[in-house]
Amino acid sequence: MHPDIWRAFQRLRTLRSAAPPLVKHPRAETSPVSFQQERLWYLDQANPGGSAYHLPVAFRLSGPLDWRALRLTLEALEHRHEALRTSFTSSRGQVVQYVRAPGAFVFPTVSLRDEVSTLEEREIAMREALQQEAWRAFDLQRDMLFRAVLFVLDAQEHVLMLCVHRIICDDESLDVLFRDLSELYAAFQQGLESPLPAREVHCTDHARWQRAWLRGPCSEELRTYWRERLKERLQGPRLTSRPRTGNTSASGTRKLERLSLRFPPELSRAVLQFSREAGATVHMVLLAAFHLLLHRYSGGQEQHFVCSPIANRPQAETEHLVGYFVNLLVLPADLRRDPSFQRLLEQVREVVVGALPHQDLPVQLMDGIDLGGEPLSQVLFAFENTPRHPFQLANLRITPLELEGGACDFDLFLALHEEDGVISGTLKYSRDCFAHEEAARLLADFETVLRQATKTPEKGVSAFLPERGRREPSSTKSAAQALTRGARRAALPPSGDVLTALGAATPEQRRSLMTDYLRDTVAQVVLGGHEPDIPFQSLQELALDSLRLIELTGRIRTELSVDMPVSRFFDAMNVEVLADELIARWLRSRMPEPRIPSLHRRREHLTP
Repeated sequence: MHPDIWRAFQRLRTLRSAAPPLVKHPRAETSPVSFQQERLWYLDQANPGGSAYHLPVAFRLSGPLDWRALRLTLEALEHRHEALRTSFTSSRGQVVQYVRAPGAFVFPTVSLRDEVSTLEEREIAMREALQQEAWRAFDLQRDMLFRAVLFVLDAQEHVLMLCVHRIICDDESLDVLFRDLSELYAAFQQGLESPLPAREVHCTDHARWQRAWLRGPCSEELRTYWRERLKERLQGPRLTSRPRTGNTSASGTRKLERLSLRFPPELSRAVLQFSREAGATVHMVLLAAFHLLLHRYSGGQEQHFVCSPIANRPQAETEHLVGYFVNLLVLPADLRRDPSFQRLLEQVREVVVGALPHQDLPVQLMDGIDLGGEPLSQVLFAFENTPRHPFQLANLRITPLELEGGACDFDLFLALHEEDGVISGTLKYSRDCFAHEEAARLLADFETVLRQATKTPEKGVSAFLPERGRREPSSTKSAAQALTRGARRAALPPSGDVLTALGAATPEQRRSLMTDYLRDTVAQVVLGGHEPDIPFQSLQELALDSLRLIELTGRIRTELSVDMPVSRFFDAMNVEVLADELIARWLRSRMPEPRIPSLHRRREHLTP
């Protein structure tokens, strides 16, 4: 392990040593969710049925499949991991999770050999069915969030698809599932009992632990670090491609595409050698090159940030749990004054080494962060150098299948890994922002940046790639807009409290007051108090990240004392329609509860 990373993890252990132990809690009907799960819940509520948070995997199974052993294996998995039978709801304004009793798991088998005559036609039918099943919507409140389907192509040829919602399973959890699947299938095939020990703690216990710990004194140190590190207004890379359209939360409108990459052997060797000579990790070198690439593709934007997912499993007990633990590290870059690549790498090392010990603070709790209206997940970067656990089943040849389609909540996500001295990975991108040719060119330019950086790291970043074009600065607000807004304000009651003002206003004034309140609140929460360059008509246009989504909708619901599903904020066609619905709900909330005669009291005396 690199010395800087070792010291960072030592500091992380010190901070975590003050945390209470992770213990099993008595099971209740509902339990609190983790902050990470809460974030995904709000995103799903903003776009019910979206597929951006599906995690599907499919494998071709060639050989003699023991169907009974596989069914028992999947049932045992559902019994072993509470997360796989967990659903979510909102109760008294709080997001909660509830765990179903085991035994409800259904494992459908779809036979294609009887319906389709030729092998080629079966393959086509199987691919179509896979796509439909992989992106079939989840209802977080009612559905089982873990699915499995087996497609039968022939006696010796099957395809197994597993699909989970990320709110119960992250990428690390797939490794846990694959290990458990392999061991359970081997045991059940031989007629043995499960060889796996029972789980002592589950995700519900971790969620209680997290909320208790982050209410303690340690959270203030974490907050102070991030408040200082991110005190300047953050901006995502303004990439000079097609402009992002629609709300980031509206996952259905952000079509996902993928491109694989594999560095030539000489480039992989050059990166590995350069990282050793520069006293940095491979992750740091690749991240610095990615920052440089984004700088050039944004037309020379000098400050930006990317986010990096991190496993965030603080206890040994969580290493073998299936659940959603991932946190996002906000990693800013400052390329003012044309730094050399070597200087940029030193900056990246400082940022990463500082962020790692403070990785446990969820983004919702980072007070005072001004994202400048940017989605947290606009651009993501990840690197791994530990091999994934392969999916294996006894006596079967397993071949992973690529799944196409789906949606995403980001513009770019570059995920790289290094294994046996070779660097490879995947670029995931939004088709609404990049054409295939643009994404392919970006990957080619990334390799060019790395070649130049490893050979001439002393050069300034401006020498690396030709200009990709600059965006013109956005137009300022017109005088007519300002006069219109001023006139609207002048017509409102002179009260600083919106509830008092609503109560004092005439019915004709309420709509103007509520509309003005909504626009002011959006300006404060989403735009940091700044006026929008172009007046927005609906919340769909604002590309809200989850952090601002939670803050904005929570603030409106709290200040107005109105309970309204988050999805309704985005269903409204414009701000005026949203204002009308909020006024109607506010008026209903002021009406006294109707007194309904009780029928149960009379029946109490009718017992035999």
